[in-house]
Amino acid sequence: MKRPKQKLTAASPRCALDSGGVTALLGHSQTARAWLRWLATHGGEIIVPAAVLSECIKGDAGRDAEVNRILGALSVIPTSEPTARLAGALRFRAKTDDGIDAIVAAEAAGPQVATVLLTSDPTDLGRLLSRAKHVKVQRV
Repeated sequence: MKRPKQKLTAASPRCALDSGGVTALLGHSQTARAWLRWLATHGGEIIVPAAVLSECIKGDAGRDAEVNRILGALSVIPTSEPTARLAGALRFRAKTDDGIDAIVAAEAAGPQVATVLLTSDPTDLGRLLSRAKHVKVQRV
């Protein structure tokens, strides 16, 4: 079992998942599971922005069963107006047109607490979060 490469030290660490992070859990990624175990042990919060569901859900109960099982154990959170505005600013600054990645980045960066963002696309999310030093973008 792999352990997280970098430990977060805040009192209430957070973890945000994009669709790649959710997929990694479905694929039994040891890296993703190690981070989630570490966060659970340290009282951390694990979030999935609701917009991520548009990339994970197929609309068929049978096909979505495993995704729904994973999401049921996590906190799926709606996007507030301040978070959407931050996402727009991050998207503009990073010169990208991916609104869902920008929402995930904004959810991770919004609260000024130690956060790890689990993703299969660390390059794009790293660009969006280049100024958010409290967020670690981790490939899974």
